[in-house]
Amino acid sequence: MNKKKGYLLKLILALAFFGAQFCVIASGAESALRKAKVLVANGQYKEAVVLLKQYAPQDSKDELNISLLLGKIYLAIDRPAKALEFFEDAQTQDLENFDALIGAAHANLKLGKFKESERYAQAAKRLDAQSAEPDFISAVIGLRKGYPVQANDFLLNLTKKSPDSESALIAYAKFVSLTGENQSAKKHAINFLMRAPHSPDVQDYLADLEYQSGSRAEAIRLKKTAAQLYEKQGKFLERDIIFSWIDKNGNLAPPEVPAKPQAQALVPDPKGKADLPPAATAPLQAPEAFKVAIPARKEVRTKPSYAPDNELVPPVQRFPFPPNVMVTGGSGFIVDGGKKVVTNRHVIEDGKEFAIRTGLGEVIRARVVFISQTDDIAVLELEKPLPVDRAIPAGAYSKPRVGRNVVVMGYPLWYMLGEGSPSLTNGMVSKRTGLKDDLSTFQLTAKVNKGNSGGPVFDLFGNVVGITVGKLDLKKIQTDEGFMPEDVNFAIHVDRLPAITNVKVGASESDGAELSSEELYQAMLGKVVMVATYK
Repeated sequence: MNKKKGYLLKLILALAFFGAQFCVIASGAESALRKAKVLVANGQYKEAVVLLKQYAPQDSKDELNISLLLGKIYLAIDRPAKALEFFEDAQTQDLENFDALIGAAHANLKLGKFKESERYAQAAKRLDAQSAEPDFISAVIGLRKGYPVQANDFLLNLTKKSPDSESALIAYAKFVSLTGENQSAKKHAINFLMRAPHSPDVQDYLADLEYQSGSRAEAIRLKKTAAQLYEKQGKFLERDIIFSWIDKNGNLAPPEVPAKPQAQALVPDPKGKADLPPAATAPLQAPEAFKVAIPARKEVRTKPSYAPDNELVPPVQRFPFPPNVMVTGGSGFIVDGGKKVVTNRHVIEDGKEFAIRTGLGEVIRARVVFISQTDDIAVLELEKPLPVDRAIPAGAYSKPRVGRNVVVMGYPLWYMLGEGSPSLTNGMVSKRTGLKDDLSTFQLTAKVNKGNSGGPVFDLFGNVVGITVGKLDLKKIQTDEGFMPEDVNFAIHVDRLPAITNVKVGASESDGAELSSEELYQAMLGKVVMVATYK
């Protein structure tokens, strides 16, 4: 058997277990790379890597496609730094490649590098003015920085300016879904299809929403309609991706809808609903167009290497809990040189097992080592300590001052917004005491939602000034008092932290310069964690 036939046989054997219905296997790079694109689009990352490893690129175009595919894989499995290497490598091969720029924008967004993410997104927008994906990235940046209302309005206005744009509609629906309003996202997609029923992208997106909510039959119907429309438009790759999806998911049970977390302290909310953070003073603006400084093409490149198959894991590692348990969660932050995590008592109370996930994707088991009898504070010890520089330094704690700007960081509505990255909300310290002049807590205007419990409140120097604990029961006050109070949220004073955390609370002054939201986010991304348990 000659070398070429041997290679083809290996390729056919590697793909045979699929049972895929969507294309006839052909020889050469086109078949292998096309198959890999289908696999990546449907989340079959290990299979895609196996296929790519078996193929030796024939030319620079193959190298470009492989870099893009590996970048997408690493981005999907929540390894953005590795993904960025491949997207940057793709840029050295093609300085104006839309997918490379968008991939770099998404990777920088996950890394908390908002300015870089915006720069790449706008560079991509210059290449394809009709795509709304760069606008979606800009809006998510606004959401992460604590401006959800402006981010929403930014994309909503885009749909009004381009009412017939599938891309604009999907960008807005994706954003609405990201903020927990799946039904609203469905409504926008359905309304669009009533005006433009021959829109395959929207049919396909709506199918994904239906599948996620448990409507498998409707999802498959929509997928088949989208496949027919793609075929009529000559978009055969998109058609084949759908056929592969149906082959993979058609006979499987739909994904379980995530359980909702525990209610915040002070807010018994049986329906699990919460208000979005309020509008901030500065509106979200679309960044101006500018040129990204991209390295010139090099004759000799050091290509990033990809990991062995066993390093590839599902997107967002699962918590190490038994199957089919209802996970509840909140936020926390790393202390004591990487050994411990501070959170709220009500986040872990009555839990059976405990684990944390950092903003960098690590999942670590933990055990409870302290529960306060007087304050809503608990401390967990990590089974595997993190490096010392991943903890908030022992001296980075100070007392809050009324009128000072603060930032709440944590995982609000994590079961809707996602578990992979924390979010920010901005506000100020409005009162030195809490509910009924409670001396152990203070009042702040930065909005908090379910999932923020136990997370840190930072001043703009990067010092922890409080531990988020809850908000007023707005519905009860509306019913009892006839009005709806705004911006009344509470945090625990840091001087209530127990000695086991080994922190030192200093004065509220700082000699350094104030940090921007992006600088604070990047500095704390690996130090603020999601805390999870089950009952």
